[in-house]
Order: sequence, then structure tokens, then C-alpha cells
Amino acid sequence: AGTQPPLVPPNGRPYTPVATLNGWTLPWRMKNGWKEFHLIAEPVVREMAPGMKANLWGYNGQSPGPTIEAVEGDKVRIFVTNKLPEHTTIHWHGMPLQCGMDGVGGLTQPQIPPGKTFVYEFALERHGTFMYHPHADEMVQMAMGM
Repeated sequence: AGTQPPLVPPNGRPYTPVATLNGWTLPWRMKNGWKEFHLIAEPVVREMAPGMKANLWGYNGQSPGPTIEAVEGDKVRIFVTNKLPEHTTIHWHGMPLQCGMDGVGGLTQPQIPPGKTFVYEFALERHGTFMYHPHADEMVQMAMGM
């Protein structure tokens, strides 16, 4: 399935879509005013150079994970399914969010067990470029490519 450019808010800032080099933008759909995305945390194999493959962890079959495009004012709903052999979460780095959506497992939300899905919902209050990463067993998960 192809991706679609983010909708520009009618009274928002001018917006230029992101060019994702060596990656792709995560597809989304609109449902009842919410922009919905699906992320799958899973083991991936990536060819680092011809004939040199690495076993990594990532999102939606790649490491690093796909770009999530949304603009200030969007309401986003992100379904995160865990296909890793251990629990995980996603922390939305640098974004002001309600405590339960911040992604710090065991502190602001429960861990996402293997085989389960957690739904993050929040409105984007700030424009910018942000990263996402796990806040569960960070030393392993981030070193594995997440």
C-alpha cells in the first residue's frame, strides 16, 4: 500500500512533507477525526552491506523504524503490537504528552507484553521533528536497533 501525505490543518503552519532517506513513511488512515497508525515491534534482518546481514529489532520490518508524519493539531492513535521476545513500550521523545501516553514502562504505563497491543492516543501540541524509541530494557532494545 502506498503512503499518503499528511493532511494540512486548515489554519496551521505551512507544511512541507518529510523526505525519508533510506526508509519509508508509515501509512495511516483517518477514523472519526483520528489519524491511525500501526507499528509492529519485531525482530528484523537488515542487509548492512552486500552479503552482510544483521539480526536486529525494529518496527514494521525495518531498523530504524518508519517515519510517522503528522502535523501540529492532529489527533493521532498509534496501535503498537509487540512481536518481540520480551516486553516493550514506545516513548515519544521530546513531545509533551499526558502521563499515560509517554511510554515509560512500569512508570507511566504498563509494559506491552509479547503478543499484545497497546494503543497510544494524543493530540500533537508542538511542531517539530521528534524520535521514538522503547523505554523498556533500553540497553538491549536500543542496542538491537530500536
